[in-house]
Amino acid sequence: ILDFAPADIETVVVGWLMQMYRTANMRRAGDPYPFLLVQQLATKEVLEESTADPLVQVDIMCEKSLGEDAACDVKDRVHARMLQLGRYLEVDGTIDWMKVFESPRRMRHENDQIILYVARYQFGQTYD
Repeated sequence: ILDFAPADIETVVVGWLMQMYRTANMRRAGDPYPFLLVQQLATKEVLEESTADPLVQVDIMCEKSLGEDAACDVKDRVHARMLQLGRYLEVDGTIDWMKVFESPRRMRHENDQIILYVARYQFGQTYD
């Protein structure tokens, strides 16, 4: 019965990005920076068609002390890695398509010593 559901997209994206930087679906105190926080925001699922279109947010967090250029470089590398995923779908057939819902953009972080970029990606999945 567990096979009759879409793959956990957070797990897929965390696995894809953790090859670059510390990545998880929750951040614990003391986790090093740069840190990538992956969260599924919403999913449109059509049971009759066995499809799911989850929307995932990637928060890209860097220490301000490393500088703006370093943070921008991390942001660019993460986005390029996500574009590679969307272009080649290199994850064991769990994703049919990916679209950039919102390119990385600078956002305010509650800690003024952290530079935050936020990006959103939508995925298409089929299952049976």
